[in-house]
Amino acid sequence: MTFFKFITIFFLLTAINIYAQNTKIDNLLEKVNQASTPEEKKELIEKLKQELATTNKKERKEADAIIKAKQKMPLHIYDDSQLNP
Repeated sequence: MTFFKFITIFFLLTAINIYAQNTKIDNLLEKVNQASTPEEKKELIEKLKQELATTNKKERKEADAIIKAKQKMPLHIYDDSQLNP
């Protein structure tokens, strides 16, 4: 029962975290669309570029970590029946 609770909490926290990350970028994009002057738009676009770059770098690191972890996993289940006579 505790394992089920742990998995449920983990997925809820992950979903909340993903939603929070997207709203930051969405807010910047909305500000760019609502900017009145070209100078303000340029500043907001630069902030948006930086935010997207940091998000992309973070996601790329996470993807590389997942790929490395999958490479370490064994391809076949260990069979010890050959060791027993």
